[in-house]
Amino acid sequence: MSELQLYLLAGGGVFIAAVIAYNVWQERRARGKAEEAFGERPADALFDTPAPERREPTMGDLPLPPATGLDETLPPVQRMQKAEELDATGGPAAEISSRIDTVAVILADDPVMSEQLEPLLDMLRGQACSVHVEGIVDEQWHPIESSPRSSWRELRVGLQLASRNGPLGEDEIDRFNRSIAAFAASVGAVSQREAPNAAAARARDLDRFCADADIEVAINVIGQFGATFAVSRVKSLAMESGMSETVSGDLASFAADGTPEFVLRRFDDPQAKAAAAYYTGITFALDLPQVTEPSVALAEMVRLAQGFAEQLGGQLVDDNRRPLTEAGLLSIRRSLEKIVQDMDAHGIPAGSTLARRLFS
Repeated sequence: MSELQLYLLAGGGVFIAAVIAYNVWQERRARGKAEEAFGERPADALFDTPAPERREPTMGDLPLPPATGLDETLPPVQRMQKAEELDATGGPAAEISSRIDTVAVILADDPVMSEQLEPLLDMLRGQACSVHVEGIVDEQWHPIESSPRSSWRELRVGLQLASRNGPLGEDEIDRFNRSIAAFAASVGAVSQREAPNAAAARARDLDRFCADADIEVAINVIGQFGATFAVSRVKSLAMESGMSETVSGDLASFAADGTPEFVLRRFDDPQAKAAAAYYTGITFALDLPQVTEPSVALAEMVRLAQGFAEQLGGQLVDDNRRPLTEAGLLSIRRSLEKIVQDMDAHGIPAGSTLARRLFS
């Protein structure tokens, strides 16, 4: 090889080395700019040194979501429907209502047989308020006791939130929810329940409404100058006026549909049930929330009380034995009408099934 060839070969090697060095310098420069913009390069999962201690993945301390009123269990594959998305309407005998109940929905892939419900019914019997269970048949809710079928894929359970005994507490509602969840799991179903705190808040609101609407309208008749009324005479007048004596011994006036409108009792001792041979006074009493047409019933009750006063030689008085004038009767009518309007506005009309359940 000639001397010229050796010089050319050496020059080529130097040139190649210079190109490689320049490329390396350019790569490091570009990497530096990238790290300044995006942070350090992440560790290589295959070649970098692993951490000295392995840690299991965790969810950490997650903040609780805001209360939505829903507490639902989810099926393993698909999300269950919301209760309001079940488009079944209440059948003629359906009783459950979200207005006065906390409602749990149970959805099952395989029909739940009536005998499978026995453990659930046993658990629910210990609840403080009434409980109703209904199933969907032909796109309508039916109480399971009168249902035309003996198995259901969709069930709902309603726990009444309040009554004249007061509102349900959060603990009681939570116990109801646990019973529903346990039953659903036992039959391979899923359930949706109202969150106990949301249901308890509704129960308190319902109880306040009850306190305002739970009114008994009373018209009293007492004898003038201390006169008394013979029990036999009072009963005779009541029967002639279309009233009936109940099994418990009360005298009551009934509406055309067979529901009681008002009762007649002893004025000075409602619990005596005519134990004595005479009355020192009598009371006509109307349980407003239980009466379908309170204004009509009140008018009839006043008419009857005035007739009794005339025939017995008595007078109408209020609970403090003060004479009850036309102005006083007008005030009673106005108060009654306002409460009736409030009940209608709450979707719980006086005398309705919901009202009779709630005011019991």
